[in-house]
Amino acid sequence: MPQPRVPPFIIDSVAVAWEGAPHAVPLRHHTTLQFVPVPEWTAAGARHPVAVVGGSRPILHVVFRRTPGAGRVGGQVWRIGARSRGCPRPVSRNIRLSFDGRGLSGPHAFQLEDPLPPGPGKIRLRWHWHATADRRHQLSITRLQCYLPRSSPLLPADWAKQPELTPPKSGALPRRWVYEKVMKWSCQWTLGRTDDKAICDRLLRNLPRSGLQYAKQAWSVPDMLNIGGGYCGGMYRLFQALAGAQGVKVERRSYLVDWRVESPRESRWCAITVHDPGLNRKVPLEAASTFHDDDRSSRKRGPVVRRHVRRYRFWGQPGAMADGHCINFLFYRRRWYLYDASFRTLPVALMRFKLPPVSSRPLAVDGLGDFKSAYLANAVGHMLGTLEHNDRLYRTRHPDPEDPKFTSKESVNGLTVGTRLIPARQHDITFYWQD
Repeated sequence: MPQPRVPPFIIDSVAVAWEGAPHAVPLRHHTTLQFVPVPEWTAAGARHPVAVVGGSRPILHVVFRRTPGAGRVGGQVWRIGARSRGCPRPVSRNIRLSFDGRGLSGPHAFQLEDPLPPGPGKIRLRWHWHATADRRHQLSITRLQCYLPRSSPLLPADWAKQPELTPPKSGALPRRWVYEKVMKWSCQWTLGRTDDKAICDRLLRNLPRSGLQYAKQAWSVPDMLNIGGGYCGGMYRLFQALAGAQGVKVERRSYLVDWRVESPRESRWCAITVHDPGLNRKVPLEAASTFHDDDRSSRKRGPVVRRHVRRYRFWGQPGAMADGHCINFLFYRRRWYLYDASFRTLPVALMRFKLPPVSSRPLAVDGLGDFKSAYLANAVGHMLGTLEHNDRLYRTRHPDPEDPKFTSKESVNGLTVGTRLIPARQHDITFYWQD
């Protein structure tokens, strides 16, 4: 039987996101905060995903390994290229190879012959490499999973926190990078969408596919990915990261409860209450408590309904900025759109709205266009306060979070007034706005 021909050398490695590579996006693990190793494909068995801006012609760095026992290889000029099916192939090159003592060549640059498909999307890069000198030799078959963002991602400083922005021990921190899972979700969920709003809409609609759950103890992107969910302070950063992976700029804001003590007997508002269970939840995680709901009138008349139900309560503190809720905004075609990644799967179009500045002073919602009627009245079912109604005082009791003996079980709900009933013209709802 004739013996199979052994090629004089093989592909040892293929690198895409080599340092300074144009169009390539470094990917990072959310568990270790380390970057995906480069080269991403090696003959030793490494198989790592890559990300390259869609529509570009990336440059590969390819290293060759001399086959033990091969005849004269170094010093010859070889015509090296690859064939492929269904994806752009590297441009064939004439290369005079030389090998070091380990049998390795230096990295040689191969640019793709044609552009990659436009993003967002993904493609499987499969190349059958060959080399020709005196005759044609079949080399290695390399395979790379490639994610295709629409454009270059935004800087991670827009959404990342420490220690995510601290350079790893293994080297410098690239200016632009994306978590591998974030890039995967972002490209899969927005496949074929190139418009900023269409991308954001698809991200919000598909976020339940992540399996992440609202109301887990996490407030950063890697923590959320590690434990499988988080609170709104993590959700709005994650939404920024998903959009930023496609080069889409979205803003973030948190509106915080303004607990105003208005008289010796009354305060408004002590908390916001949310009835929605949240992302991938069937019921609110917070335990049931007794509420006194005024759903008919905010003028101290009408019936009050007593209900023992589960609702989220986000508490303020008198004279201080405490809790509230976190959301995102996209400015698109001279209009603002609101994205609530914790509780909604559809955006909210806002009229006459201006993005509130980050400020230490509370701002009345009646100065925010239709923010109250279009969003707040639906997202926040009731505002909770210490108020008199029908000659009865409904007192709110909530311990100071700085108290080491604090427990939410000690909280007592005062009166919860339907948000839609509260007249904006009286400046009755004010919030602190932070980023």
